[in-house]
Amino acid sequence: MSQVPILPEAACGSSPQAVSHFCGDLPEAEQKLVLATGAVPVADLFNQQVPGTAWRTKPSWYIVANNDRTVHPDLERSAVERMGASIRPVDSSHIPMLSHPDFVLDVIREAAESLDA
Repeated sequence: MSQVPILPEAACGSSPQAVSHFCGDLPEAEQKLVLATGAVPVADLFNQQVPGTAWRTKPSWYIVANNDRTVHPDLERSAVERMGASIRPVDSSHIPMLSHPDFVLDVIREAAESLDA
């Protein structure tokens, strides 16, 4: 796994020092908006049980954020491999839906069109 520095607070961009790690590819004004409107995840997030696992039985797509400093891109790629999902990498921070919305829309459209076929 390559080394990407990760700050503990980067998990949610919850501090001015960490927001650049969470969404550093956004303009400064948008980074401030993310900081002002973001929420800290619930403490037991990774212990929650969700009934069923859709990716085990349904086609899946996954956007890997190559410049993610919140979830390591190699961890994301490992999840994609485990899921058997179609991978779509993008040079983005943790939030490609904000920094690369057209790319994200293209992936959604690709998924929808493949299911229509």
